[in-house]
Amino acid sequence: MLLWLICAVIAIWMALRHIPSRWDVYRPLPELIALIPLVWIPTAVILLVCVLVGAVPQGITAAALLCVQGLWHAAMVLDMPGPLLRLTGLPERRSTAEHGAHSGDALRVMTLNCRFGRADPISVIRTVRDNHIDVLALQEVTPELLQSLETAGLGTELPYTVTGASRDDDNGGSNALLLRVEANSSEESSITLPAAAIPTATLTLGETSIRFASAHPKSPGRGGRFWHQGIQSLGELGGSSSYWDSEPTPSDAWSDQQIPASAKTRRASAVETVLLGDLNSSLYHPVFRSLLRTSSFFDASYELGKGYHYTFPSSWRWIPALIEIDHVLLTPGLRPVAMKSLPIPGSDHRALVASIRVA
Repeated sequence: MLLWLICAVIAIWMALRHIPSRWDVYRPLPELIALIPLVWIPTAVILLVCVLVGAVPQGITAAALLCVQGLWHAAMVLDMPGPLLRLTGLPERRSTAEHGAHSGDALRVMTLNCRFGRADPISVIRTVRDNHIDVLALQEVTPELLQSLETAGLGTELPYTVTGASRDDDNGGSNALLLRVEANSSEESSITLPAAAIPTATLTLGETSIRFASAHPKSPGRGGRFWHQGIQSLGELGGSSSYWDSEPTPSDAWSDQQIPASAKTRRASAVETVLLGDLNSSLYHPVFRSLLRTSSFFDASYELGKGYHYTFPSSWRWIPALIEIDHVLLTPGLRPVAMKSLPIPGSDHRALVASIRVA
C-alpha cells in the first residue's frame, strides 16, 4: 500500500507540469513545479525498492513514470516528432539555432543575478573579458556594486550603463544593462509589472535594430500572484506571436482583442528583442510556456537542443546548480549559436552566457 501511495504522489506531482497556466499562481505550486526535473531521483529509488521486494505492479508503474520523465528530459536534446512533443507540452523548435556554428563573429550576451549586490566584481569583470561580452544584463544590482564594478575596471570593457528606475517594487535590487557600444536609444522602465523596472537599450547590428532588456520578475516567495503577473507581462516586450501572420486555429488560447495593442505595435516594427534575466521560472512552469506561446519569444537554451543550462542554486558548496530559471529569450529575427553557464562567487546564480546572430 505504501508503494502505491508514493507512486500516486509522484504521479500527481508530475501532473502539475500540465495544469492550466492560470492555476500555477497558487503557492506552493510554483515551487513544486520548479522541482519536477528532480523527481526522477525518488522515482528511481522507488523502482529499485519495488525490484528488491518483488512488487511487480508498483514497479511497472514506477518504471512508466520514469519513462515519462525521461521523455521530458530527452526533449531538451532531441528533435521529437509532433505527437511525442505534444506530450511534453513544449513548442516545436523554430530551426533557427546554428548547431556547432563558429561563434567568432556573433554578438555575446551575459545575464547574472547578483544576489542583493553581493556578486564578486573581479569575477564578473574576468568573465566579461574572457568571454568578450558585448551586452551584460544584471539583476539585483545595488549602487555599491555598480561603483565597485566601475572601480575594478569594468568601464574599459562595457563603458555604457542603463539602470532600471528605482521604485518600491524593486526585488533584491535594480536591473541594469552594461554595453560595449553606446545605445541608439534606451529606457529606464519599459513595461509595467509588479517587480523591478526593466531597462532597455537598442543597438544596431548591420541593418537590424536589436533591443536588449534586463528583467527579474518577483519570485513566488514574494507572492504567487506577483510572480505570475510578472512573467505574463514580459510578453509585451516580445510582441505577439505568429497569430498575426496566420489564421487562428481552434487551439489558439488568446484572441486578437486579448493581446495588448502595445505588443502588436512592437511586433510590427523592425526591432528584434533579446530578453535576459532571472525569470524565476522554467519550461516546466505552465505560465512560462504560455509566455512563449502567446508572444514572439523563444527560449535560446531550448532552441539549441543541447540540454539544460542549470543556473540555480550555485551557492551550495557540494551541490551543483539543479534548475534552469535564468534565460535568454529571442524574437524570430535572431538565432542562438552557443550557450553556457559559469560560476560567479558571491551570487547564488550562475552567469548565463550566450552567443547570438541575426537570422
